Parts: sequence; C-alpha cells; structure tokens
Amino acid sequence: MSIDLDEISNEELDQIELEIRSDPVKWAYWKLKDPKGRPWKARWYQKDMMHGILHGDEESGPHRRIAARMGRRVGKTETMVVFCLWYAFHHKNSRLLITTPYEHQVRLIFMRLNELIDDCPELTYSIKSRTKNPFITQFNNGSSIMGFTVGATSGNAGASVRGQRADWIFMDEIDYMNRDGIDAVTAIAMEDPRRIGIWCSSTPTGKRDYFYEICTNPDTGYKAYHFPSSVNPDFDEKMEGELRATMTKQGYIHEVEADFGEETVGVFSKTAVERAKSQYMYSYRELNAWEHEQFKKQGYSVDDIVYFTGYTRHNMPPAATRIVGVDWDKYGESTQIVVTEFDEMLKKFRVAMRYEIARGDFTYDNAVNKLIEINEIWNPKFFYIDAGHGEYQIEMLRKHGLLDPSSEMDKKVKRIHFKQNIEIRDPVTREIDKKDAKNFMINQTSILLERDQIVVSPFDDMIWKQMMDYQVVRISATGKPQYTSENEHALDSFMLTIMGFTLEFPNITKILEEIRVGRKVKVSKSNNQEALQEKVFGGYRDVYQSGKNKREIEEKDNPNWHLNKVTLGYSKRKKSSSLWGRGSSRKMGTSRSRF
Repeated sequence: MSIDLDEISNEELDQIELEIRSDPVKWAYWKLKDPKGRPWKARWYQKDMMHGILHGDEESGPHRRIAARMGRRVGKTETMVVFCLWYAFHHKNSRLLITTPYEHQVRLIFMRLNELIDDCPELTYSIKSRTKNPFITQFNNGSSIMGFTVGATSGNAGASVRGQRADWIFMDEIDYMNRDGIDAVTAIAMEDPRRIGIWCSSTPTGKRDYFYEICTNPDTGYKAYHFPSSVNPDFDEKMEGELRATMTKQGYIHEVEADFGEETVGVFSKTAVERAKSQYMYSYRELNAWEHEQFKKQGYSVDDIVYFTGYTRHNMPPAATRIVGVDWDKYGESTQIVVTEFDEMLKKFRVAMRYEIARGDFTYDNAVNKLIEINEIWNPKFFYIDAGHGEYQIEMLRKHGLLDPSSEMDKKVKRIHFKQNIEIRDPVTREIDKKDAKNFMINQTSILLERDQIVVSPFDDMIWKQMMDYQVVRISATGKPQYTSENEHALDSFMLTIMGFTLEFPNITKILEEIRVGRKVKVSKSNNQEALQEKVFGGYRDVYQSGKNKREIEEKDNPNWHLNKVTLGYSKRKKSSSLWGRGSSRKMGTSRSRF
C-alpha cells in the first residue's frame, strides 16, 4: 500500500513522526543501521522487552525492573545500547548509567554506541562530547550516557558510582559482579524507586546470588525474561552441534541455554546445599513480620519453624558436642563466629548459632569477650580459630583459661593457619600424611555435604549463600587451588568447626562411613575362612584417625597365626556371597590368591 505524501497534512506527518519517536523499535528501524548497513530491525524478543518497559501489562504497568537472562549471540547488549540512545536523545537532561564487571566490557559497549551514532546523522549532530576516560557520551539536550566498572572482586567495588544520579541503571553481565558492587549500584535507585529504572542482563554463571534471585522470585519486583540462544534466527542444528562439541556440558547450559544449572567453578554442589538448608525448618533468631511474609510467599509454613533462641548463661542450651569456629577480618569484614553441634536426634552436624562482631576500633577485644561468653553459654569442646589476624586473640583467650581454670580455654583453643600443613593418618595404610589445612577442611565439608550430613538454617542465608558462591578462582603454579577470598568468612568459620569434628571426634565421624567392615577375626563353621580387612571411610582417606589409639592386633598375636592364608598374587575373584556385610561386594574383580 503506497501513501501519497502530498495528500498528508503537516499535522498528520507530525503525528506519524511522534508515534515513531515514542517507540524505540520504530525509531531504531527509521534511524539506525545494523552492522551490514541495513535498517536496524528488532527481533521479536527485543520488541517484547522494549514494549514491556514502555507499556508493561495490565497488572503491573510499565516495567521499571528488568532481569534479562539471555544466551550467547542473542543480542542482549545490542538491545540495551539501542534503548540507551533512544532514551537519551528523546528525554532532556536524562542520565543513563551503564555498569559492567570489567573495563573491556564497558569499552565494547561504548564502541558499539559510537558505531550507531556515526551511522546516524541525526545522532551525530546531537552529540556534544565523547570521552573514553571516563566513558561519557553527552548530548546537546543535556542528557548523558556514562559507563562504569563496579568490579568482580571486593575492595572498592561500586565506589565509582556512589553519589551518581540516574534515570536508568544498566548492569550488564551482572552475574559476574561482586555483591557489594551490585548493592552500591542499586542503592542509587532508592532516590526515587518508581521513577528510576534498573535493567539487569547476563549470561548465567550458576551462582545462587542476586541475579538468580531476581530471575526466579517474582516478589523481588523484577520482570524476568529468559531467551536462550535458540531464539536467534540464525541458530540451527549445525550451530548447535558446533557449540556442543566445543563446550562443556555446564558451559552449554549456561552460555547457550541461559540456564543456571550448576556453577562451573563452584566448589560445593548446589543441589547438596539446597538439601542442607531444606532438611530442618529451624531458626536461631526470631523472624520479623516482613520476613514472615516473604517466607510465606516462598511456600514456607512459618508455623512449623522450630526456634532455638534465648540462650544465656542462666538459660543454657541442652548438652551436646559442640565446636566453635572463628574467622577474623578487622578491616574488610565483620568477625564471624559459628557454633556447630552434632545433633543426636538428626545424627547430623547442625549450625546451632552464628554471631557477628561488627568491625570497629575494638573489634578484637569485643570478639574475645564474646568468645568467653559463648564458652559459658554453649560449653563447646573446642574453639578452632583462624590464626590470620588472630594471634593476639588466641593469646588472650588462653591467658583467660589460665586465670580461670574452670573455663578450660587454655586447653580448648586451637590455633589453625589456613596455609599450614596438618598431619593426617591414612585409615587404610596407617601412614601419616601431611595435608594443606584449608584444602582438607574444604574437602571434608564437601564430603559431609554430599552425604547429607550437614544441616543449616534456611532463615540465615549467610552460610548457605556463601557455600553457593564459593569458587576456585585460580590454580597456583604448584597445583594448589586458590579459593574465593571475599564474602566467605562465615563459611570459613563453619568449615573450621567441621575440621574440628573430624580431627577431635573420630568416634562421631564413624557414622559417616559408607563401607563398614568388621575388624575382628571370627571363626566360621564353614571351610572358608574370612580375610581380615581394614576399616575404610567410604573411599575418602582424609578422615582423621588419632595417633594415640591402642596398638593394633597383629597376626602374630593370634596363637593360630601360622594357619592363616598368605597372599601370593592376583587372580579373578569368583562370584560368592560374603559374610562381611556392607563392606563386601559381589562384583567380579581381582583378589589375592591364597594357599
């Protein structure tokens, strides 16, 4: 259908132009060019997102909070750039902040901004200035598009955006950002939450953190979009095959399917952490009214919550085997103290309480006083304390034990340096082996977690969220993994308690055995004599065995030792039933020949 422009009045032309300019999709098709020089044409999902921002739906109205979970090569950054140009050009004195975790990402975004500007005369003439350090594009109408990095690590994360004004905030690749940086950026919207928009987009990493929450929980107020790479019109079976051939399974889930899956670099299994926090509905603090409402929306029955609160020196908790873990960080984070007990009813290790000592001028002294109080309330068997930033506190606690022998603090306090080696007796070979302390406690925690032997409160997200986010950030030249060094102090405190249980109470950790084999030789009425086997711990050889145990019974201690069969070589094992119970196997394999 052709239109004769001579028959259209100026008023009608103005109305048509107003309609086009009020829609970023139509304006982009009219004014912008794609990389091949053709009019920029939005795909259906890009239209859907921009329409949601302008019009929304009948229930909520225009969407001022966007969470876009998008796969590789879908065009999430392109969509954001086009919207920024349209908004800045058509809204006087507007301020748009673009934030990314790394500088090269900001540089690429502004490179694409400049390409679109240079191919559009209307935009070219509207630009007042463009700078790269800092990344700022200013328009003649007073609007600005500004680019910042908020950091993927802690420290001064988000410092560059503090105090900024904004009409729209864009956080690209937010799942790679540090939580402190995210909090600093989103705090800008507190000036006027209904007016200031927030656009979050990323390819998922698997972390169960801020991006996961806003994408999966509607009560956060975000409109969630999920567009895997398959929505790209160019995506076909050949491309899918190439991507699957060049990527890991988890990489394909994250990058192509735009699903959270498991965190690729995560240390602990996300599903195991979910099980740990959903086994037992308990809390060691009273929930406020807002928390009650939020947990109800998430499907929790708050009437079923078991509370362990109000314990003092005069109202002590029931007797139990407990260990306290302490991790210090005077200037970076608060001191974290975790009390873990072996729950006799659940037969599992349960976080009984977590304390937090706010950083300040007297952080160390306050923490020492709190630990003395904790000793009087909980009566733990041991305190496993991080030696980093903690030498003074350890000395003061032991000194208190000498001044007050009834506290036994001089005996209970154990100094642990994460870089030290600890001696572990191999339960199979009985040899002493040296293990890196931090790797050892992480390994033991992971084992217990996967065996469902750890219980954490779902209403204290400090520990379980830090488990979700715990990562191997790099491998050293000597082959040792280097772990997350931020937002992990509560988790480190908890893992110190697990190390304590493993080292101090082998009798308790015996319940964790997957293979239980008898150690005593028993005479059988049959002609087949049973072989004496070593007790093993489910294939995990890091479990501690005390070097002070009694001497093991040797074959020569048996008066009939000369009648025992002696190993010669190897032969195929025959299928037969075993009298040894859980530790036996009916599978074919190799066994030692005997005479």
